[in-house]
Amino acid sequence: MAPITKVKQSNTESLPAFIPDDMVAVFIGATSGIGEATLKQFVIAAKGKSPRVYVVGRSAVKSAPLLEELRRTDTTAKIEFIEKDGSLLQDIEVATSLIKKSETKVDLLFISIGFISFEGRIETSEGLEPSMTTRFYSRALAIQQLLPLLNNSENPHVTNVLAGGMESSIDLDDLDLAKPGNYSIAKAAFHSATMLTLMLEKWAKENPKISFVHSHPGIVRTPILSRASRGISGLLLRNIVSPLVNTFFATSAADSGARALFQATNARYTVDANTSLSPPIPEGLSKATMTPGGVFLVNQNSEITDNEKILKELRTSSADLVATHFENIVARTL
Repeated sequence: MAPITKVKQSNTESLPAFIPDDMVAVFIGATSGIGEATLKQFVIAAKGKSPRVYVVGRSAVKSAPLLEELRRTDTTAKIEFIEKDGSLLQDIEVATSLIKKSETKVDLLFISIGFISFEGRIETSEGLEPSMTTRFYSRALAIQQLLPLLNNSENPHVTNVLAGGMESSIDLDDLDLAKPGNYSIAKAAFHSATMLTLMLEKWAKENPKISFVHSHPGIVRTPILSRASRGISGLLLRNIVSPLVNTFFATSAADSGARALFQATNARYTVDANTSLSPPIPEGLSKATMTPGGVFLVNQNSEITDNEKILKELRTSSADLVATHFENIVARTL
């Protein structure tokens, strides 16, 4: 385990010196929970460096207090909120297009959007299931659209907070789980995480200077369960399940955010060619090992998860099919 004390020390003492002037960071899903905690700590670390930070979220009104806090934290920072729905690919395409019009590079892309439905498969206006869209399709589209800008950075990082290391076999005949009776909460979670890792490995091979992290944060004290559903299930989640989990089992969002920022910036999770541009690995820790496909799969303790037995088979049986499926969904939707 990477001790949280060392993680926080690196973020506060080492990271600021390695943040370049005019750093460009994009946060998708950072208006609550882990993403919000990571964003706040990033702005503190970048204080005085005139960072340009783009936050993609659903409601500018609800996010206004957060944005005001960030601007007070660092008066040199340019904080821009892009009001778009992460469960819609068309909105993600618009958001990334706006960023591409304003910037020539992106140094950090941090994605933590997520949604859980306990009401079965309910499709968006684009014909996709929103929990799978936020976990996979929207993330993949954002990365794909911003790859040219990421490659213009000296030390680009892409971090996804989701379920790295939990990849499993998937239904190749129904990757979006659209067939009647085929959708379940578990299937949606495993399909999304697996497809995301396979796409990250594809992009890592094609873009070797980008450091790709897919992390699993464990149980974290966030609003996701209380927002998961309506009706009786929502009532139970808000008033019974969520309070119990958050009280007795969950890590704080602040600590999880500290680990996420560490994983998104430290040399431990940076491709070898760029380690000198990242904060040094804390004493007592060693360089993290990437999958053979070039991705850092990181668990809740900031250590690497070995899921190679599953991934080795998936690369042969599923990777190309997943890439084709994603391109077909994008072509159909945009």
